[in-house]
Amino acid sequence: MIRHHEHQAHHRAAMTQRHSTALKNALTTVLAATTVVASASAFAGPLPAPGALLRQGEWGGSVGTFLVPAPFEGTSATRWPMDGWVVLLLDAQAATLTIRPLAAAEARELFKPITDQVRRAETQAQEGELQQTPDDVAADLYVRVPSVTWKAGSVPIHRFKNGGTTLLPELGYRFQMKLNDMPYAFTVQNGLRTEDGRPYGEGVQFSLEIDGERFEYDLGGFGWDVRLNALGDFDGDGKPDFLFGIGGSNSGHEALILSTQAKPGKNPPTAYLTGVGC
Repeated sequence: MIRHHEHQAHHRAAMTQRHSTALKNALTTVLAATTVVASASAFAGPLPAPGALLRQGEWGGSVGTFLVPAPFEGTSATRWPMDGWVVLLLDAQAATLTIRPLAAAEARELFKPITDQVRRAETQAQEGELQQTPDDVAADLYVRVPSVTWKAGSVPIHRFKNGGTTLLPELGYRFQMKLNDMPYAFTVQNGLRTEDGRPYGEGVQFSLEIDGERFEYDLGGFGWDVRLNALGDFDGDGKPDFLFGIGGSNSGHEALILSTQAKPGKNPPTAYLTGVGC
């Protein structure tokens, strides 16, 4: 009997050990999966951009509209800053980007169709009429970056070997370029990779090499539909700047990168705009 009890006790101990080991393995698997999901979700969208992009269009807050830029989230549309804005006008035929600063009064008038819609979405008010967007400004891109002082005028943008000013970059390819006498390189890829090359997460990852340093940008969106809409020295600091259009999954994004704003480590785009489809 004593031996029988000892055998039962030993059996129970072994079963407990096996259950404990199984539980630990299960918890390890769950934690590992949680870590992967957390890593993927952390890079599902870009870091909040310090600057803002606006376009005329639909801003009602539902499907088929632009989303409020990160710097203005949580701020009533009636309190959006109206100083420091410029209009960017791309001329692909002339290969130029024209920069026109806006006075605060002009910005307030131009943006009224946008702020009216955002205010309407905020308050769900139904009274009154929304101001309509003038046709001659519907395609303009408005930019505000608090730390940048823009110079009025036109700057050249890069014309690629095919004669155009836009590029559908080959993903993962390292482009080696020069701006005047300054060499630089950039790479665009879809999603992130671990040290051993396994993909995880999603979104456009942009890498810029300049002045012996490497800067990384998470541009969000989906990396298989990327267009470089303009490349040149937009802000006059002698370094290359980039304007990207990013599509996929029935959404569209625009990302402005001013190289002079780059910091060590992961960088957000300088300014960003998202439009969601219907």
